[in-house]
Amino acid sequence: MKRIIKDYFTFSRKERVAVIILLLLIIFFIALPYLFEIKKTKPFVDAELQLQLKKLQQKNLTSDSIIYTADEQSVLPETKVELFEFDPNTLDADGWKRLGIPDKTIRTILNYRSKGGKFYKPEDIRKIWGLQKNDADRIIPFERIATAINSFQKNDPNKNAASTIKNIAVLDINTATAEQLMQIPGIGRSLPYRIINYREKLGGFFEMNQLRQTWGMTDSIYQLIIPFLKTESATIKKININIATEYELSKNPFVSKEVSKAIVMYRNQHGLFQKVEDIKKIVFINEEIYLKISPFLVTQ
Repeated sequence: MKRIIKDYFTFSRKERVAVIILLLLIIFFIALPYLFEIKKTKPFVDAELQLQLKKLQQKNLTSDSIIYTADEQSVLPETKVELFEFDPNTLDADGWKRLGIPDKTIRTILNYRSKGGKFYKPEDIRKIWGLQKNDADRIIPFERIATAINSFQKNDPNKNAASTIKNIAVLDINTATAEQLMQIPGIGRSLPYRIINYREKLGGFFEMNQLRQTWGMTDSIYQLIIPFLKTESATIKKININIATEYELSKNPFVSKEVSKAIVMYRNQHGLFQKVEDIKKIVFINEEIYLKISPFLVTQ
């Protein structure tokens, strides 16, 4: 019996070698995942372009925080709102506050009046920059404008000036000279030169609202001069993104150095742009940036 068992569990030399080799192979394959780390292939990203992206994202985050802070400050504390009859041409700051108008908007109204601005009919209050539609809808029914405002008196010393204002031609903001702009009431003598200087950097105004970004342009002055101005898009100087250098692109105030660099790098890597909209393929040119800069760009 012992002989049978011994013969059954006894291996020849070749069998013993085969068993040892098999055990070694099993141990090797079990340890293999721990010996070699499998690395995932990362998509190629241009290092310099990635650096510019990070800079732009940081700049956007800073800008967003500023806007958020401004919004927070514009929120009114809970105060009792009163509705009463008033003349928008004479109401003081306390009166506007009782009507529930924000402090920032009150300052805009007072500045507008101090520059000679007048409200001739209740709906004129809507042209005040920053006045919310719901606030305007709420207070307009209570406006009572003095009749003297609605018609010039015969002996009014400003009658001739008013007549002159009516005779001023509406100017194209993209072609007007400093001398022509100076004819607009309330604009002063230095602001026309700053408008022209900003216009040259921009290449032209494609919408009137861009005037607000001119240095020294307040809401009240803007409200005074806007009826005498218009903009013609055909006069805007545009930049060809297929041949422009980084420097030429960045001369436009709306095109940052990061964006101009990205446009040129993308063009060098992928060839000429077929249409202006193609710049949206650049990773960090979002819809907001595109809407700002696209009116100043062409592809041929």
